[in-house]
Amino acid sequence: MVIDEILAHNERFVQEKTLPIIGHTPRKRMAVVTCMDCRLVQMFEQALGLERGDVLELRTAGATISKPERQGAANVLGVREVAVIGHTHCGLAHANPIVLTASMQAQGVDPQQLIQDEGLEGTQGLVDWLGAFDDVHVNVREVVNVIRNSPYLPKIPVHGLVIDIETGKLEMVDRG
Repeated sequence: MVIDEILAHNERFVQEKTLPIIGHTPRKRMAVVTCMDCRLVQMFEQALGLERGDVLELRTAGATISKPERQGAANVLGVREVAVIGHTHCGLAHANPIVLTASMQAQGVDPQQLIQDEGLEGTQGLVDWLGAFDDVHVNVREVVNVIRNSPYLPKIPVHGLVIDIETGKLEMVDRG
């Protein structure tokens, strides 16, 4: 099992490495909202020149904030700047309702029950509820505006960017 590989690696890691003690406040006083896509692991920080402790990373599907959660946010850990970074070829972009519901069923989730429980209007309502989008640039701008307009955050710069999943190149979409 993969968990056994992880545990074995971790055992070697803690025997070979001594990590420096760092504070929980991000050194760069920045929060980064990005996608949880596995293709971003390691590449993302390297492409941005980030190291452990530099920024607070918030990873969500599609680097988005679902509609029920868009009204609440928190100013934590001295963050004074936010970057929302979507990426090309995102799995939530152009989500096909048929493929999505089939995938949910294959994983033991009844999409019709979820639609009913959440009061959604059919499979398109489910797609919207999950935060799917057609254009990563539009989605990044929407998330930027949600954060900028949150009554729970101070007025701090919020930037929107898109990273190319294949090259690591950043494109500025909205400079705060």
